[in-house]
Amino acid sequence: MSFYVTLPSDSSHHFFPDNKVSNYVTQLPSPIALQGEWEVAVAEIIYPLTWHNVNNTKNLFGFDLGNGKFTSRRIPPGCYETVPDILRAMNSFRNKIQFMFNSSTKKVKVKTENTAKVVFEKGLCNLLGFEPQVIEGIVESPNFADPHVAFPFFIFVRI
Repeated sequence: MSFYVTLPSDSSHHFFPDNKVSNYVTQLPSPIALQGEWEVAVAEIIYPLTWHNVNNTKNLFGFDLGNGKFTSRRIPPGCYETVPDILRAMNSFRNKIQFMFNSSTKKVKVKTENTAKVVFEKGLCNLLGFEPQVIEGIVESPNFADPHVAFPFFIFVRI
């Protein structure tokens, strides 16, 4: 026999007024009595995304359109849901630099024309699957692009 128990964070405020979304206790409607050995696991977690994945410390990249002038740009801080959202904020530059996302491979490709270069700084490049580097030519990210990669979280369950 198997079963699921749903434990919402906001169901027991009158029993546990100090409950928070990140740390809470739930009062069950009735005790669950189990006989013998059982395995218990967390099957699903739903949490609100209430922070910016691109902020003022990780929104910088630079480029040289081939004229020897290095220009730095910052994309607006915000909560970018998808990799294409981030790439749209970065724009393409005079057909000399293109950013493309392959939804099948989950990788970003950067293409520069002639002597144009892209400079990826720590932070923004990690969301796009790159390490900090200077890119010339056609380069595909070695890692998967994920707008939420920089936000691991720890789950502790006491049963």
